[in-house]
Amino acid sequence: MATVKMGYYTLTIPEQIERTRLIVTMMTGNAYFTTPSPTMAVMSAAATALETAYNEARNRDKIKVAAMNARRKELLQLVLALASYVQQATEGDGEKILSSGFAIRAKGAPKPDTAGEVTNLRLSDGPASGSLVSKWDAASDAINYVVETATTADFSDSRYYAITTRTQKVLKVFKPGNTIWVRVRGLGKENVGNPSAAASILVR
Repeated sequence: MATVKMGYYTLTIPEQIERTRLIVTMMTGNAYFTTPSPTMAVMSAAATALETAYNEARNRDKIKVAAMNARRKELLQLVLALASYVQQATEGDGEKILSSGFAIRAKGAPKPDTAGEVTNLRLSDGPASGSLVSKWDAASDAINYVVETATTADFSDSRYYAITTRTQKVLKVFKPGNTIWVRVRGLGKENVGNPSAAASILVR
């Protein structure tokens, strides 16, 4: 099974913007990726926001440089989430992965900067009706987590609900009386980890 490789952290900011736009172009209208999350519109907007911030920071003004770094971090978090989506949508098919604009990690190569698997996922009632609280143990080498929700155990209707740096997340806007399934992926510096075992809860 092939694994998505981001390859973003060795790129300059202009190269990261260019790579993002290439991915958007290749995934737009691609039959393998019918419900990308984040959407291509969100990815395009993030690339444009970083480009604007980069141009404004050319005079090295500290405030503008800080804004540029913030936009870069936001873009990289979105790319990590999109890489996770591509890995799942393609089920590790190398040809499909390449059609997204992402690269493939070489077979037999070590897996640096890959998050370990998230374990001990727990769900409980949230602070308000229609919400729930998800908690899990930290995964090795994870810098972010993607929380995925579904109304079916096989995640056939899954959607990426949130990205967080913490090991817990309050999830909202569910219809009371429905059973919600949740799983979490750790996102490393370059590669995505395997999804956690799923957990479910009846939303109150």
